[in-house]
Amino acid sequence: MLRKTILMIVWIFIAAIACPLPTHAQSPSRPAAGSPAPTSKATLIQAIVCEDVKDGIPYNASVAFSISAGKIYCFTFFDSIVEDMPIYHHWIFRDRPSARIRLGLKPPRWTTFSSIQLREADKGPWRVEITDASGRVFKILRFSVTD
Repeated sequence: MLRKTILMIVWIFIAAIACPLPTHAQSPSRPAAGSPAPTSKATLIQAIVCEDVKDGIPYNASVAFSISAGKIYCFTFFDSIVEDMPIYHHWIFRDRPSARIRLGLKPPRWTTFSSIQLREADKGPWRVEITDASGRVFKILRFSVTD
């Protein structure tokens, strides 16, 4: 029980960081025309595969999922986002692409997730490759779907 309480407090803290309250601070200035674009890229803080996402909090993270779960999620949390940008969750089953899901990120930090419906034929090894639009791989998550 204590472990669940601590885990919930940690997730609330992460959610508070991921969803900051609006401030009245001056927005950063844009570079002058002809200036090089900022080189800072988004930083992946957390990436997990889980059974559910509720109110921006992932639940039941694992590396093995029962087919009876019916649906599984890939949850990602990014920081240091300079401008709106897309990322991709590439769902791959037995080394064959199954889904490529485009998701948007917004400054300064953002959480997002994608999901797939499980079918009986989906038992076996899976991975999710999390990439940006240029193909830069942030992380590869490996997991299995079993009986």
